[in-house]
Amino acid sequence: MPSRDEKTVGLILVTYQSAEDLPPFLESIDAAVEPLTLDVIGVDNTSTDASADIIEEFGGRVIRNRENVGLAAAINQGAAATDAEWILVANPDTQLAPGSIAALVETAKSDDRIGMIGPRIARLDGTPYPSGRRFPSLAIGVVHAFLGAVWPGNPATRAYFGDPVDSVSDVDWISGCCMLFRREAFDAVGGFDTRYFLYFEETKMALDMHRAGWRVVFDPSVEIRHREGGSMRSAPFRKIRSHHRSALRFYCDYHRGSPWLLFAPLVAAGLVARGAASVLRTAISQRLRR
Repeated sequence: MPSRDEKTVGLILVTYQSAEDLPPFLESIDAAVEPLTLDVIGVDNTSTDASADIIEEFGGRVIRNRENVGLAAAINQGAAATDAEWILVANPDTQLAPGSIAALVETAKSDDRIGMIGPRIARLDGTPYPSGRRFPSLAIGVVHAFLGAVWPGNPATRAYFGDPVDSVSDVDWISGCCMLFRREAFDAVGGFDTRYFLYFEETKMALDMHRAGWRVVFDPSVEIRHREGGSMRSAPFRKIRSHHRSALRFYCDYHRGSPWLLFAPLVAAGLVARGAASVLRTAISQRLRR
């Protein structure tokens, strides 16, 4: 195990059918972390491709799960396997710019209260991918859920994504495709909430950070690239179900102890309707591709 100090970054790389994305990601990681030390921990959730082998060939250690335990639980497995002071969680479908992770560490070191930090994100074509978002109110969440896909510029979606910022800023939550954690903060909140099998796990983690008194920070001076939609290539229907189930769970967790919790049945009904529409769109898209 590497010594726990501020010069070690533990990369937790959760894989599921990720062999296509891993080579360009791994090619970018050393330059992104330098001059810091890198400790790579792969956690494979029953891939049938070469995902785990690719990480081992790169020099990382791999935990090969016998069943798919979900993203949150897998991240916690990886974090427990490294003694690094900084914990980096990044999706295999991201590409990290040289110096990007080292820069996030420097920003995090500027205040001991920063527990969670993320970079500005762009799609592969350079267009912005929203991060540094707000926790949505019920009204904003409903309008965004039903109009976001067909009218991306609607007022609710703009409010949910938040106003663009050009300096290090406190935010409600950051995109889970690239997150850096201070080990002390990660351990203080007990890691990720394993009730979240997939989706909203980063949102719940940010909520836990806020409630425990840690800062959640967005650093727009650091940019990475993200292959949007890459995570939906395998088992899309199961992921639609997981997304909507996690959305309801987060609504209940966020409004714990609040009168807004009484609206949970209505939120559930709306998510069922939205999930059915998502399944239909996905089925039509798959048929057209064939």
